[in-house]
Amino acid sequence: MADDLLEYYRHLLDKHWILRENACVCWIENATRPEAARHFGIDLVGPSPQTLLEAAEEADGAGEHAPGIIVLDDLPDGWALGVEPRGAQGFRPEVMRGLSARGTAFAVRFGGRPEFALYRRGARIAQVQHLTGRWGAAPHELDELMKGLPCAEGSPEDSWQEAALALGERVTGVRLDVDRLGGALDRYTILRRKPVDPVPLALREHPVAREPEFAAILADPAGRRRAIAVLAARQAVTDTGLSGPEVTAALRSLGSMGVARPRTVNGAGRLDAAALRAGLRTLTPGLDGDRALAVKVLIAALDPDDGVAAGEATRLGWRIHSGGHDAEVRWTILRTCARTP
Repeated sequence: MADDLLEYYRHLLDKHWILRENACVCWIENATRPEAARHFGIDLVGPSPQTLLEAAEEADGAGEHAPGIIVLDDLPDGWALGVEPRGAQGFRPEVMRGLSARGTAFAVRFGGRPEFALYRRGARIAQVQHLTGRWGAAPHELDELMKGLPCAEGSPEDSWQEAALALGERVTGVRLDVDRLGGALDRYTILRRKPVDPVPLALREHPVAREPEFAAILADPAGRRRAIAVLAARQAVTDTGLSGPEVTAALRSLGSMGVARPRTVNGAGRLDAAALRAGLRTLTPGLDGDRALAVKVLIAALDPDDGVAAGEATRLGWRIHSGGHDAEVRWTILRTCARTP
């Protein structure tokens, strides 16, 4: 059975040889062609009829900084197919999250770093890179479907491509049609690509990112500057064990700021914050190292301007090294989100 499947996709790749060079192939569940296209970029032009070969030849002559080209087709059972003959936008986490928002997306990327990935409901389930390894929420979920298909990390390179496409059929239950791929399909031009996530995928998948407060700031960094400042203050105190009545009062005040809706603190809050900051400054002469930094984080977090508070508190707190690995992840998330426009 596996041999027949491999032979089928070997034949497909021999007939559509342009896919072997530097293409990305993606199965997309519960999507029409126009719906799928919108997830590949911000500004698109299309559709217009074009074959894969024509699209590849155009891309080859346009240069690496030219607009991207995506060719789309409908597949059975509500699936859509996306093929980038010379590109891999469809493999980016920013794109795959959208493509998989209503179900499953499975992408295979050829070229110098062959790999495939399974996303479901916006989350990366498994990603396997031929030369390096695997990642994801359940990196071994595909092991049963991969049986008989030489597409695991370290598999022979000469059969990896057809094996990865065969795995795509097993995952989705949808076979790519050799003859249909040779006809005119819907071509879209990607004028503006989706922006890069400010927080890398590896951080988004860390258990810390699933904590409700961190999940909230990751979902809307620009709208949660005050929450970022509050979390930075709490993290600094937790990491260093800083204590005292001034610290307790500052954290209590920050907690009330964190639930306030305005982007800046009102007049009474500014007076309270100023008094608290003055009290905290009296602590710094007797402290050094991370504990002194923690006091400075508290002072910064009490700034009445949300953006200033988040930016300065995380800039200082990022230098605290007393909290271990998870604390380092939290600081990285906080600092990255504070700097997101």
